Amino acid sequence: MTTPSSTDDLQSRREADYERFKTAAAYTFLIASPVLIALPPRKLDNLTVLLTSAFCVSANHLTREHTGRSIVDRIEARISRNPITALSDLPSQRAQEIQAKLKAARDAQIREGSAVGEELERLKARQAQEKPALEKIWMGGETEGWKERRIREEQKALEEGKGYGDLIKEHIWDVWNWGQKGDEKETKEEK
Repeated sequence: MTTPSSTDDLQSRREADYERFKTAAAYTFLIASPVLIALPPRKLDNLTVLLTSAFCVSANHLTREHTGRSIVDRIEARISRNPITALSDLPSQRAQEIQAKLKAARDAQIREGSAVGEELERLKARQAQEKPALEKIWMGGETEGWKERRIREEQKALEEGKGYGDLIKEHIWDVWNWGQKGDEKETKEEK
C-alpha cells in the first residue's frame, strides 16, 4: 500500500518531468523550425504554417520561463496601454510627474522662443527623439500643420489652373529629386 506522501512525491516528480519536457521541446522547436522551413522545397503550405506556429509558441514559452512575462503578455500590455500614460515604463509615479514637468518646460521654451541657436536645436532634437518610432516612420519629416499647408498649396495650384494630375506629377518629381526643384538641380549639374 502506498502512503499519501509517496503519491505526492510521485506527482511532484511527474510535474517536474513534464516541465523539463516542455522546456526541451520548446528549445528543439525554436531551433528546428526555422531550419526545416529553410530546407527545400520552400513553399507556403500547411507544414510551414505549423512550423511557424511551433516556433512562436516555443519562443513565447521560453520567454515566460526566463523572464516571467511572455511575449503575448508584453504585446497585450502595449496594446492596452493608455496613450496618455505613455510614460508607464518609468519606475514610479514621482518619476512620471518629473518627466511630464520637464517635457512641458522644454515645449514652453520652444514655443516662447527663449532658447536660441544651439540650445534650440538641442531642445527640438530631444523633442523629436521622444516621438514613437512608428510615428517617425509614418509621418517622415512632416511637422505640425502639414495638412493645412497641403490644402493651401492644393487650392493655390487649382486657382492657377493646374489639375490634380499636375499636382501628382509635382509630388512624384519632388520625391524623385529628393525635394530639389528643377532649377536647383540644373545649377548643381552645371558646377
